[in-house]
Amino acid sequence: MVHMLTNDNKIRFEMKNHLIIAAGQISIFMELTRRKSQTNKLNENDPTPLINTSMPNEKRKNSKDVTPTEKNNILSYFQKIFLDQISSNTYFHTRILFVRLLGLVYTFSFLAAYHQAPVLIGYQGLYQSHIHMKQMKERYGIWQSPSMFYFLPWMDTSDISLRTICAAGTLLGIFLLFTGRCNSIILFILWCFQTSILNIGQLFYGFGWETQILETTFLGMFLVPLYSLSKIDRHSPPSILFIFLMRFLIARIMLGAGLIKIRGDQCWRDLTCMQYHYETQPIPNAISYYLHQTPASFHKFEVLVNHFIELIAPFLCFGPWRSIRHIGGTLQILFQILLIISGNLSVLNWVTIAPALWCFDDTYPLYKYIFKRQTYTEIIYCGIRRRIKVLNSIIKLFVFSLIIFLSIDPVLNLFSRYQRMNSSFDRFNLVNTYGAFGSVGKIRNEVIITGCNKSTVEQCSHDNAWLEYEFSCKPGKIDKTPCFSAPYHRRLTWQLWFAAMQNLQYNPWLIHLMVHLLASDQYSPVNVVLSVGGNPFPDAPPRFIKADLYRYKFASLGSGDKNWWTRTYQQSYAPIFELKSPQLKSILRQMTWKMPKVPMRS
Repeated sequence: MVHMLTNDNKIRFEMKNHLIIAAGQISIFMELTRRKSQTNKLNENDPTPLINTSMPNEKRKNSKDVTPTEKNNILSYFQKIFLDQISSNTYFHTRILFVRLLGLVYTFSFLAAYHQAPVLIGYQGLYQSHIHMKQMKERYGIWQSPSMFYFLPWMDTSDISLRTICAAGTLLGIFLLFTGRCNSIILFILWCFQTSILNIGQLFYGFGWETQILETTFLGMFLVPLYSLSKIDRHSPPSILFIFLMRFLIARIMLGAGLIKIRGDQCWRDLTCMQYHYETQPIPNAISYYLHQTPASFHKFEVLVNHFIELIAPFLCFGPWRSIRHIGGTLQILFQILLIISGNLSVLNWVTIAPALWCFDDTYPLYKYIFKRQTYTEIIYCGIRRRIKVLNSIIKLFVFSLIIFLSIDPVLNLFSRYQRMNSSFDRFNLVNTYGAFGSVGKIRNEVIITGCNKSTVEQCSHDNAWLEYEFSCKPGKIDKTPCFSAPYHRRLTWQLWFAAMQNLQYNPWLIHLMVHLLASDQYSPVNVVLSVGGNPFPDAPPRFIKADLYRYKFASLGSGDKNWWTRTYQQSYAPIFELKSPQLKSILRQMTWKMPKVPMRS
């Protein structure tokens, strides 16, 4: 009897064991199935297999390649920031938007350079770059203003090298814009292209956003994957250190602009600058005309908003809570959108939006309407990938420290009585100072260039035969509608705006431009900077040319005047020139400019 009970207990015990084993196998099968489906979801955007982060504790302790993440102490905290460089929030969607926006900036920058740079700085341009490079090399060496063009051929005989670099930059920009994919290698190439053109561009590449593009691109190199082109590369999350530097950049940009205004022009302090700005800005558009007509009280409100956005709102980008940072970034982007609508400021506003995007993590409410897929946070690295991650983190920490060190002078400049704007403190433009419209013009003057094809100057004046040249997007004829141009940049039109504020002696390039117009026909490359039909002498160049200064004002909206502008003659700006003039030949020799070839007259 006892023997039978013992056997019965054994049978029950064995059955119980079998049931436990079967239940364990079923649970393991269900767990493996769940992980496989989760891995498939993760691999929709990234084919790289997800490393198992839910290993049993015993195996995890015995594994030498896996970094423990359970420790909640100071060491693991610093490792999370400085080594793993991830945060509790992801920034993959922000990175995609940043890459696309940077692609738009580079597309239009290099597209404009492809068309205009040969006329402005080409081998027969207004300021020939090969002459500038020769002078720089003799006086300072090539590393004072480094450029790839020192090593490229034919710079003094053709524009092939210049156009090739601009075309390559345009294609890379288009790739970023339409794919949202990028890596550090692509950004480094674009940074080299932009640096090379900036350092040979002279007067025509002296705008503040040129260095702003460079600084934004340099920081962006450490926010994108090193070599991967995956949109969401979970093995290369954006570095939290460089996210901070991007927020630091947008803060410096806005504070620099706000402080230069407060220190610069009385009208920013008495809230009247916006009564003039829409009319006197470099290239007004049609909306500028209507905004100019708004009441003075509205213009004062605009100045107050400007001061708030530029002097107070930047500090929100460093808020301790994500909602505050979201508000700070949103305010900056909305402000830049308003500036895009109200004027043609080239790529300035677009490139300013780029660092402001890094105030948003992937929980930003608007992202759910833009992106359909979720992002995932943490990966445990092992083996060779772990070693690469450590080396990459050390490099990023070194660069971060370098940027902080180079930021000392720009930050001190913000608080200086003699604040400099749009300046760089290092030859590679890694950290710069920024600012815009520290003073606002109260009147608008325009340089109007006219030509005549009569046999004598007296006959030109007697017959009123002076015909006006029309430049792209430049106020000229009073019935011409102000254009929309940004983010495409009309560099010559901007320089003509600056020239109207100064005398001819400070703008010798304008004489060179008039020489080119004296030698231009329908095939001349100088037509690139003119409006369609803006050359009144398409078949044969004029015999005489001159420049006059006119005062421009927006026509009053309620006056019944159908024109956009009114203008009055002020004075002569440049004397009457003809190609055979000894004075003109002397100026060309002094500036080491060659006399252009003159086409046959009809």
